[in-house]
Amino acid sequence: MSRTNVVLNPLECTQQALNWIEKKSLTHDEMVALNKEVLSNFREYVNPGFLEYRKSVTAGGDYGAVEWQASGLNTLVDTQGNEYIDCLGGFGIFNVGHRNPKVISAVESQLAKQPLHSQELLDPLRSMLAKTLAAITPGDLKYTFFCNSGTESVEAALKLAKAYQSPHGKYTFVAATGAFHGKSLGALSATAKSIFRRPFMPLLPGFHHVPFGDIEALRTQLHECKKTGDDVAAVLLEPIQGEGGVILPTERLFTGGQSAL
Repeated sequence: MSRTNVVLNPLECTQQALNWIEKKSLTHDEMVALNKEVLSNFREYVNPGFLEYRKSVTAGGDYGAVEWQASGLNTLVDTQGNEYIDCLGGFGIFNVGHRNPKVISAVESQLAKQPLHSQELLDPLRSMLAKTLAAITPGDLKYTFFCNSGTESVEAALKLAKAYQSPHGKYTFVAATGAFHGKSLGALSATAKSIFRRPFMPLLPGFHHVPFGDIEALRTQLHECKKTGDDVAAVLLEPIQGEGGVILPTERLFTGGQSAL
């Protein structure tokens, strides 16, 4: 991380952000100033490369569509008043839409009561959410480990598998080609896209990849690992490959993969 020669006042920066949050609308001059500020902040303090691949930024990074607010459950408006249909949905975090009235009501009520739990006293909402998830998950699954991201959940899954399987002499993992499981070191070792993996080689040992949906290839890999003493601790598979191209699995993939273990 490098620093520019600009002297930054953290209190002024924070107050500026609060001022933008509290604004309901923008004048033309405010819109121009905000757009310029956002592009500069991304270039100087986030990552200049971020501006190069965003479809909402022009070549050269001279202009970018800056989001202002949600105009509906599935639409966004930028600072210039242009409306967009949101087909991305925040990679799934907006699965009930932007500013869903029920979600807003629940969040506002909880914020008025207590923004975050204390980390010491028992949190009733955490227990209720875990119970709800137990009602959804299949089979005997009932315990929930709450994470901040999908990558963190994959790291937790790898550690849980190691903790359980290591005493049985099983240390190896099998994932699928085209898979995306995250970019932290363990999750990246399971991810199977060279553009993400190459800059951080060598990754963690003990990971193999087979074609997604090919149950016979999976069985062969498990058999080969067993023959060499590299018994498999777990198989990582996505219900639907997203980064790999929105690829649906075969009906037998998960039941067959489980029986092969």
